[in-house]
Amino acid sequence: MGRNSHVQWLRALETKIEQPEGEPSGLPYGPPGAAGDAFNQRAEALSGRQRHNDNRHPPDQDQSSGYYFYLDKSNIDIDIGDPHVVPSADTAESLFEYYKAVVHSPFPILDDIFEAQLQMFFTRDQGSPRLVVCPKWKAVMNLVFAISARYSHLIGAEWRADDHDHLVYMWRAVHLLQLQSINTLVAQPDQMLIQAFGLLSLYYLTIGHVSRAWYMIGIAIRHAQAAGLHLRHEDPSISPKRRKALAQIWWSLYSIECVLTSITGRPRTVSALDCTVPPPGAKGTEMETPSWETIISPAVSQVSESSAGEPATGRGVDPFYVAYVRLDILMDKILSGLYSAQKSAKSWKAAQKEITSLSDELETWALHSLNRSPAAATAATSEHNLSREQLLLHLLYHNAKICITRPCLCRLDLRIKKQSEESVRFNQKTAEACIGAALDITSMLQDPPNPAWYYENGPWWCAVHIIMQALTVLLLEMSLDGIHLTVEKSHITSCIDKLIRWLSSMKSDDAVSESAYNVVARVLNKQSKQEAAHRQLPQPQPTDQHQQQRDTQDTTFDLQQQYHPHGPLALQQSGIAWPSTDPFNSNDFYSQSTTGSFHSNDVSGSEYLNGPNAGLMDFGQPLNLFYGNPYEATFDRWEWDPAAFEDLDLGQQQGPSGGQDGVQGYGYSGN
Repeated sequence: MGRNSHVQWLRALETKIEQPEGEPSGLPYGPPGAAGDAFNQRAEALSGRQRHNDNRHPPDQDQSSGYYFYLDKSNIDIDIGDPHVVPSADTAESLFEYYKAVVHSPFPILDDIFEAQLQMFFTRDQGSPRLVVCPKWKAVMNLVFAISARYSHLIGAEWRADDHDHLVYMWRAVHLLQLQSINTLVAQPDQMLIQAFGLLSLYYLTIGHVSRAWYMIGIAIRHAQAAGLHLRHEDPSISPKRRKALAQIWWSLYSIECVLTSITGRPRTVSALDCTVPPPGAKGTEMETPSWETIISPAVSQVSESSAGEPATGRGVDPFYVAYVRLDILMDKILSGLYSAQKSAKSWKAAQKEITSLSDELETWALHSLNRSPAAATAATSEHNLSREQLLLHLLYHNAKICITRPCLCRLDLRIKKQSEESVRFNQKTAEACIGAALDITSMLQDPPNPAWYYENGPWWCAVHIIMQALTVLLLEMSLDGIHLTVEKSHITSCIDKLIRWLSSMKSDDAVSESAYNVVARVLNKQSKQEAAHRQLPQPQPTDQHQQQRDTQDTTFDLQQQYHPHGPLALQQSGIAWPSTDPFNSNDFYSQSTTGSFHSNDVSGSEYLNGPNAGLMDFGQPLNLFYGNPYEATFDRWEWDPAAFEDLDLGQQQGPSGGQDGVQGYGYSGN
């Protein structure tokens, strides 16, 4: 997990919790610089800090899973029977309406053609046989239903089905795509396959399986690159409408990966600098918005259920979509500029310049994208006068500000001696901005907690991430004895309590919330009552971990008891073929060769992405894998200079040890 992940921030919090006397001064950190000598000095300093902290970590302690509150390890295997079963037309309509309202707006991975096809599929005359479609299209349909069904449970929709119906839809899609076969993953890319991989990644994100989501979005983006979706198409035979649809697929995948890199801290598959496809809002292209100024118009920021599903032709790109993707592109710059491995060799002065530049870019974005100040937005939220789109943008703005300013939220005075007054003042003001962003997020959440409102209006696909981002910042500041505070500690304590209550209130509908709540409770309960009182930090009681583990282990059994295999469907060949000469669509919409008959053995039972140890043999060098790195890892990078090794005996060179582990802790390492 990378520097900007919650794993690293929670680890830093626990380190401070276990040091009631405060962070010791005089610990070595090593100099900046890309040369091998500077790297080795930083590595030696890192080893020295590790030796100092050895008494806090028993040798057998898992350095990642103890802070990892996502659910990738949980078993979601079920027996679905016939993957060709479809819901009723009424259920399908309700699910797709949810998809248009809360998924299509930030992630327009599907266009209006899919909606027309879906309506045709479910509105055939009663006496006519159901249309037989290709498995990939039906897989996309099931993934749409899976994401929407998950959302229906989060908001407590009255018509929602069983709690695990979203898993049934997902597994139908997995079987229809034949993802148990490596041939599917390395097949020639086409549009439906790219869309299916992207939607599967988004679904995994919504159920808290962020590492599986990260895997799948990487596959989706590789397929999209192979198809050239990251490039601008100048072929005159491709209509502007078609170019726009392909561009929106690409930027939807880009946005999904942005969420996942923000959560995990892992590198992106591709940078925006490597793309020539026009981003939303690019003037003179099919992605142009009617007027950039309309972004700040309250009229266009109102929620419109009808507009979410309207054809994209005949009108410009949604200004909200423009603002959303532009912030994603900026987040890419933030994470690569402040948290990538190459920044370990830079000086703190260079980091301050980077923070200033990124802060200016963020404020420029806010000037064009937000129609209210943070204070006004908070007031509008409490009065229910802030649109869903604006609430999303405000929360993501504060999230981005936290990522920019977080490097200053530490005891830099103990790490960098003899700083100038200007540097000290910059560090203080930036840390205050970080705390202010966390407080703004807290203020925008209702009190008492109302999870259904948050899921309906906020970033429901990463709801816990936003709360944990703010909560971890406030906890870190209190663990530093509030040295950066401009408000009373009691106010911070009340905000921390509010965020913890929000996690607790979301537990009944979202297992990620319960897991996050338990991680926070475990860390905070490592302090004594006297230390907690001194720091004014709460000590929430964790839920029953044994019961939680048992429930996770019994998931497969319970679901298999609940869902029984269906008999074969009497699907008939319709004889209708969907015309398609598009090179991105290598499959007909209607297929008569692989659909229509079901055999119980044509799909695998339970091998797909269920356990991190799948496929490991008993011989060789077994490794107990986890979705997070099982070891502490250095984020320092040695600058390799091939010229320095010319005509030299490589066996006698002094290079950086490949066995160095531990989190490199200079400047803005996340401590």
